[in-house]
Amino acid sequence: MIILFNDVIQYSNAPAAIKSPSLSDTAAVPSTITLDKARPINAIGIGNTTGTYFNITFNDSSNTVFSISFAGNGLYVMPKTVTASQLTIATNAAFAGRIAAGKGVEICTSIAKEPGWHSTAEPRVTLSGQVIPGRGGYNYRTLSLDSRYKIGPEAMSEIIAGYKYIGMGYPFFLSFEKETYKLPYSRLYAGEKNQRAMSFEGGIEQYLYSRKWDFEERF
Repeated sequence: MIILFNDVIQYSNAPAAIKSPSLSDTAAVPSTITLDKARPINAIGIGNTTGTYFNITFNDSSNTVFSISFAGNGLYVMPKTVTASQLTIATNAAFAGRIAAGKGVEICTSIAKEPGWHSTAEPRVTLSGQVIPGRGGYNYRTLSLDSRYKIGPEAMSEIIAGYKYIGMGYPFFLSFEKETYKLPYSRLYAGEKNQRAMSFEGGIEQYLYSRKWDFEERF
């Protein structure tokens, strides 16, 4: 998987709704986002938008353009890393719930994967065996993954850099494009069950740690 730990849009002049962890907080997509300083970027996260395409131009030395065909909430990985302090966005989106950017980190996971589908609806079964639908509720996906001695210095550095917002419960933007041979989707916007108390296990003589990831889709 590729996961964005440190969302550098949080350190920009983007509208508050674009930086909000709740995708229901929406705003018009800004034409330009200016960061606090030049930062490495190799991935863009997008959630809850009416847009079908995003063309993002960076103010790096090559004026790199990254084109996204929006296909669901999650992380869109660029072919290379750029260092930029400004993103210029051209899109047909009327609004977006959140836009993120930064250094997506690849963490390899074991072959065993545990996807799931859940609902918060609470139906009631009558004495005669009839089902009465519960009011409200929503459906969401979960995914459990195991990284066995695959979390190295790069990932740790990004976790530390982004932990202010990770610890506040901000969901992660995720890409599973390399795991789609075993998963029915390629990206996800999800919180991690233990992200406010993240711990890791080290058992070999290298800077490599293990962790079980338990993601729950967020909106």
